[in-house]
Amino acid sequence: MLIRPQMTQAKKVKAMLAALKVGDEVSTSGGILGKIIKLNDQFAILEVNANSQIKIQKQTVQAVLAKGTIKSI
Repeated sequence: MLIRPQMTQAKKVKAMLAALKVGDEVSTSGGILGKIIKLNDQFAILEVNANSQIKIQKQTVQAVLAKGTIKSI
């Protein structure tokens, strides 16, 4: 049985993962920053830089960043 705040947090995470779309800049639980270039039900492909792409599980996405965040770093 989940406590009320945990249920609220789980709903927020589920909604964030459902709202992911191509072009979003995200941060993963491993600290990787990237831009989503391809997306399906369970996986996303991130462009880390101009020559590197990695495939991650959608559940590892921790946060959706504001546009332009990666270029400003």
